Amino acid sequence: MIIKSLELENIRSYEKARIDFPLGTMLFEGDVGSGKSTILLAIEFALFGLGNQKGASLLRVGAKEGSVTLKFEVDGQEYEVHRSLIRRGRGVQQGDDGYVKTSQGVKNLSPSELKQEILDILKFNEPPNPKAQSVIYRYAIYTPQEEMKAILWARPDQRLQTLRKAFRIEDYRIATDNATNLAKAINKKINFLRGQASDLEEKKKSIEEKENAVKENQKLLEKYRQEEKELKEKLENVKKELSELQEDEKKLNAAKTKVPLLTKQIEEKNKQIESLNSQIDELNQEIASELQPEIEKLSKIEKPTDKTVEALKHDLNELKEKLKKLRELETTIDAKIKDYQSIEENGVCPTCDRPADPQEFQTKINEKMEEKEKASQLVHKCEEEIKQQEELLEKINEYNKAQEKLKTLQTLLEKNRERAEKAGKDVEELVKSRNILQKQLDAAIAECKKLEGVSERIDGLNKTFDEIQKQLKHFVVKITQAETNIRNLEENINSLREEIRKKEEQKKLSEKLNEYHIWIKDYFIPTLDSIEKHVMVTINQEFNTHFQKWFSLLVEDPGKSARIDEDFTPIIEQDGYEQPVEFLSGGEKTSVALAYRLALNSIVQKVSVGMKSNMLILDEPTDGFSKEQLYKVREILNELQCPQIVIVSHERELESFADHIFKVEKSQGVSNIEIAPET
Repeated sequence: MIIKSLELENIRSYEKARIDFPLGTMLFEGDVGSGKSTILLAIEFALFGLGNQKGASLLRVGAKEGSVTLKFEVDGQEYEVHRSLIRRGRGVQQGDDGYVKTSQGVKNLSPSELKQEILDILKFNEPPNPKAQSVIYRYAIYTPQEEMKAILWARPDQRLQTLRKAFRIEDYRIATDNATNLAKAINKKINFLRGQASDLEEKKKSIEEKENAVKENQKLLEKYRQEEKELKEKLENVKKELSELQEDEKKLNAAKTKVPLLTKQIEEKNKQIESLNSQIDELNQEIASELQPEIEKLSKIEKPTDKTVEALKHDLNELKEKLKKLRELETTIDAKIKDYQSIEENGVCPTCDRPADPQEFQTKINEKMEEKEKASQLVHKCEEEIKQQEELLEKINEYNKAQEKLKTLQTLLEKNRERAEKAGKDVEELVKSRNILQKQLDAAIAECKKLEGVSERIDGLNKTFDEIQKQLKHFVVKITQAETNIRNLEENINSLREEIRKKEEQKKLSEKLNEYHIWIKDYFIPTLDSIEKHVMVTINQEFNTHFQKWFSLLVEDPGKSARIDEDFTPIIEQDGYEQPVEFLSGGEKTSVALAYRLALNSIVQKVSVGMKSNMLILDEPTDGFSKEQLYKVREILNELQCPQIVIVSHERELESFADHIFKVEKSQGVSNIEIAPET
């Protein structure tokens, strides 16, 4: 894998940045906390996702979204991978807009699908667990220096477990553990199956006993069925005779039922006839004493005028209008008289204030008094006419009401006559119906006398029927019990046969499983242990060779030597005496870690399918090195012959053997990268 470029947006201390990665050795240089390690974390996030780290550790503080876009090359084919981070509530999660771009196009993938795609591209044979880091990447390409030291200081069993994953041989241990667990499970299953089949002979003996019991019950069943048959024949004869008598009883009951019913119907007919006759008398009485006298009285009322009510009302309104105008005239004349009387008394005209002749106005007053007299007479006459008109209107209204009442009484008279006539016809029909019912009643009484004694004979047969039926039920119960016993026994026999079949199968299976258990425990597991030990010994020897080679280059002390023991623990000797690693100087500890790192890198790249040694990332690899050791790093890098090496360090001395230098600086919480000019 060769990295081509990296784009960051809101990733830790970076707001927005793009880095182009050339071939050769690159040095990312800057102070502690300037943002160098963020570049390495961003590369790993782009390829494999968050792994076991929190999204909040990558997303810039205060930012809602962030992203990483990485371009890289594998076997001459260029790829682009993109991942994003989104802040949701208090947490940070990967976005759903991840993709991989190839020459064939863009694939939009979920975070877990994206990791699987990258593993396929890199040919890393490891599970695509989205919450786990890539072991091959961590030990073949990039291992943080502190993580490498943690491996060195870990307990031997923990270190071996980690290295098994890195060397891709943990499958041997997993297979051994799985085989051991399988052997235990098989042994447990064998014991269970043997326990299940332990009562096999008892089950077979039980079948024989139940088969004999079936034969005995079958004999009883045949006897019970013969007795049941004889009782059924007796019962059938009784039922036949009883059926004939029951028909006669039905006739008797029908006749008995008819007598009170017909008697009641006749009584009801008589009551209806009596009621209708009473109703006819009441109607005739009402016609003679009430309706006809009132009709005759109303018929004698004469009409007061030929005019209609509307015409009379119209004439009355005209008279009232005329009276109104006459009274207005009378009021006008009276007002004029008062004006003239005022002039006569004062001798002055109220309009022009000139003197007036009282004699002249006396004449006018007399004239107006005559006019007033005439007007008053007309008013009186009009009032008399109005009174007469109102009386006439009242009489015509009374006449009209009398005519309406007359019509109502005439209608009621007609209805009463019709009701009386209908009631008379109903009485005739009821008399006919009563006579028919009387004939039916006489016939029913005669039928009852004829069928006397049937009930006693039926009661006797019913007792016989009940006794036979009781005996029959007794045998039905016995037959049912026998059939149930036979059925239960046969079901038990079938169940036992099925159990015996299963137990025989379980017995055979336990014998087969015992063979598997012997093979796994005595052959397979020892073989796996032997293969793992052989592989680990081979890897240990090669690992030790690489470790000693890199250690000797980094530490030029002829009295100091290093080797790897069988647990892959680094053993340091000073003049033939073992020296604990924790007592080494800082530079020596870093040398041990770097040598271990490079040896591990070489082995992992060799055992990993598809992994090529074309890229290496070193994070602070020279912490505590002397100047002489720093120069040794150049020799190591030259010997590695890796096409692309990324070094992250705050050591300026590494600038001399870096092909490309990137200056990382942080200002006001924001990191920036500048490419130093090549010398």
